Amino acid sequence: MITALADSEQLIEELLWADRLLLGIPMYNFSVPSNFKAYLDNVVRVGRTFAFDSTTFAFQGLTTGKKALVILPSAANYTPSTPMAKVDFCQPYLQAILNFIGINDVTIVTVPNQFLSDEVRHEEIETAQTKLLHLAAIW
Repeated sequence: MITALADSEQLIEELLWADRLLLGIPMYNFSVPSNFKAYLDNVVRVGRTFAFDSTTFAFQGLTTGKKALVILPSAANYTPSTPMAKVDFCQPYLQAILNFIGINDVTIVTVPNQFLSDEVRHEEIETAQTKLLHLAAIW
């Protein structure tokens, strides 16, 4: 194995070993944090987590049979009906990249408004906790 890919290979092996992924990914500047992006850059690799057919130019995820739960805190509310929705590059990116490598069972629990008042922040955390407790029973 090429030494330069040793860390990437170890991360991929861990990913392939897991049946479930639990990811706590805060939104930074409308997207994922740079350290998580670096992780993704190491695990999204042709021939390991996705395949490419050069005759049909088709991609296929190889990381199948897994479930992912993403807990996504953010400073504001980015749900589709809000003015901030157009700058949410985090949730769509996470959904797309996980689907790209073959993880199609993805649940995202948002925890918005973390920069607002303590009261609003605690309400949002309680709402997310309720969703997570429900998911814990079925996930």
